[in-house]
Amino acid sequence: MQDRNALAGLKPMNRTLPILLARARETLLYYWRPKLTEIGFTEQQWRVMRVVAENDRIDISSLTEATAMHMPSVTRILQVLEESGMVERKRDLRDSRRSWVRATQKAHDLMAECVEASNQIYGEIEQRFKPEKMEQLLDLLHEFSDLRPRDR
Repeated sequence: MQDRNALAGLKPMNRTLPILLARARETLLYYWRPKLTEIGFTEQQWRVMRVVAENDRIDISSLTEATAMHMPSVTRILQVLEESGMVERKRDLRDSRRSWVRATQKAHDLMAECVEASNQIYGEIEQRFKPEKMEQLLDLLHEFSDLRPRDR
């Protein structure tokens, strides 16, 4: 028989940050998945495209940090996006270890088409979770994210 007292000092699972963040992410993706499927992107590809499109160009290390993804995953996604004509990669002329990524016109056109859908999705969410609460949640998540030391 298992000793349930071994868990006595822990919070219930429905009050733990990892579980609640995972549930919140799944809730958000519930709204986004149909659009992502329609445009043929995975959630991770969308994340990478969104960051790349917001920048004139971005190096892969910064992209990895901005998307909160691991370097091998970002590299793999960039390869797919490059093959589909969404991004271009160029080696840094002064440092061959560094590569720059930029969105192509095809990507910018696709992203522009998604603006209305994005506004509609967030509008639907904010009907149920008020804009003030959304702003508060975003502020708290930024504050929490800033707790992590950046030098590791």
